[in-house]
Amino acid sequence: MKVIELNRDEYLISVKKIADFKSLSFSKSALEWWDNYYSWEKFPPLCLVNDKKKHVCYLFYTISKDNEYLTIHNLLTPNKHRSFGYAYKLLKYLFSHFSGNKIRRFKMNCVSSSLDFYNKLGLEYWGINNLSQYYCDFKMPISDISEIPQIVKDSNLREISDEKIMQIFEKLKNNGTQLEEKMINKFEESKEKLEGKYHFDLFLKRVDEIK
Repeated sequence: MKVIELNRDEYLISVKKIADFKSLSFSKSALEWWDNYYSWEKFPPLCLVNDKKKHVCYLFYTISKDNEYLTIHNLLTPNKHRSFGYAYKLLKYLFSHFSGNKIRRFKMNCVSSSLDFYNKLGLEYWGINNLSQYYCDFKMPISDISEIPQIVKDSNLREISDEKIMQIFEKLKNNGTQLEEKMINKFEESKEKLEGKYHFDLFLKRVDEIK
């Protein structure tokens, strides 16, 4: 297996081969997001290629100008390629590849359908935004993705500046109360998966300290 970078045209050619509608729709949203807000030249998406030379997983990421954050925006494995560990392999590559770049933290917004996967990585969540995405924000692993469970265990919200905490709060403050009914139902259904891993109350305490 190998990891390659895709330019916009290569990405389009690749995702046109996706058969299931949900994955295809997700790939289209990632395309539009990158067209509107980010740079295909500076942050080309990563693609995992299997031994049969098939494109099996895609990852969109950015790094902030000050090297404070690695942000994982989209991670997509089309249905036919799931259950082979491809998403884990691609994330493992990402963290290992940037381990020596002195990036201080990583963050991501996880959709409810991906919670099982991210829970296995050891991630936990500070809250949910109005798009029904669960927010993660932790120290960058020194060398490998396997460090994440210990990083999460040792984490403390005081690691994050007051200014940054308040910026995050603006995105999470509604805590699911303004979601559409369909998303509220998904939020309720996810609570079992989130047990012991959802820390909005702790986040609010940190916000109150700052206020």
